[in-house]
Amino acid sequence: MRRACLAAASILSKESGECIDAASAAIKVLEDDASTNAGRGSNLTEDGSVECDASIMDGHSGAFGAVGAVPGLRNAIEIAAHLAKEHLEGPQLLGRIPPIFLVGEGAREWALSKGIISQESSAEVDKWLVTERAKEQWFIYKAMLDDAKRGGGSSTDELPSCPGTMHQSLASSGEAQLFPEKGNGNGSMEILEVEVNKDAIMDTVGAICVDSLGHVASGASSGGIALKVKGRVGLAAMYGCGCWADSKGPFGAPFPVGCCVSGAGENLMRGFAARECCLSSSLSQAGPTSACTKILKAILKDRAQEFEDRGSGVLLVQADIHKEHSSNSERLSAVELVAAYSSSSFGIGYYGSSMNRPKVSILSSSRATNSKEVDHFGARFDLATME
Repeated sequence: MRRACLAAASILSKESGECIDAASAAIKVLEDDASTNAGRGSNLTEDGSVECDASIMDGHSGAFGAVGAVPGLRNAIEIAAHLAKEHLEGPQLLGRIPPIFLVGEGAREWALSKGIISQESSAEVDKWLVTERAKEQWFIYKAMLDDAKRGGGSSTDELPSCPGTMHQSLASSGEAQLFPEKGNGNGSMEILEVEVNKDAIMDTVGAICVDSLGHVASGASSGGIALKVKGRVGLAAMYGCGCWADSKGPFGAPFPVGCCVSGAGENLMRGFAARECCLSSSLSQAGPTSACTKILKAILKDRAQEFEDRGSGVLLVQADIHKEHSSNSERLSAVELVAAYSSSSFGIGYYGSSMNRPKVSILSSSRATNSKEVDHFGARFDLATME
């Protein structure tokens, strides 16, 4: 997570650096880390292959890009980011509307045609994507599934390390710090969400970035649930579900906000979790912490009878901006950070450009796994007091 924070900060420190590129850079670092369930080290499908999901959204422009169930791809988030940025360029030849969501082999072929990825074959990439840990888990889970099919196990038994069963919790308020950049006054903040399952293997990854103007971008990437059906598209790729970013509230007033979500995907997809948390935060008089907690509770309650796995987590960043009368420009003035989670743990890494180094914090809940309760954390950073 520290390396991911630094990768995002490197982008934001450049004059031309954009939040969407910073979020993509952070997630790419995590996809390359074999300890996460995204990119290298992802959970394997029922037939033993890797298929990745990813999405990214820029709050200032509304640009969105996503890929789902893509095989033979090192960094799904790269394709999602290119889709989002290309859509901003407008209609293509003959007035064709550029895509924002591609799936399967078609997504990989599109990336090849654009020169985004190398000419490596899917088989060559799979050798790098599939780790020994993932193969060992696959053999165990496949045996459990085969046994259940033969009638040797209960159909309600769950795989012990499906994404969403365990997560990392948010940093304690005592460690929460954010510092604007000195010298040129270009304040920025980058926040990373990563979850870890009970085998201490990290799960779905996500990032939220905020620049000095209050622009926000959010993204998510995942290898999906263990032993998923080939072609299954999960939460991380779905519009309004795995990530969301916006610059205005429902009535047009400035309201920069970004959100990442992880957990029991089929539950959260039908609840449009990420978008609902952002929208509810913009309307809530009690603040974003209360809003996110209520949304997560409502979604989990609605699906409680259908799925035993209720481990889910939400990370949201809300930015406040103020207008400088001397230059008539808007600048970032404060950031509010919120986490709500029903999982056993939830964790983040965070970095402000004047901090000496990124900080990573993990908390564990005292509640039992799959508890119906939702824990939450919130912290506000006033940039004016840190200059």
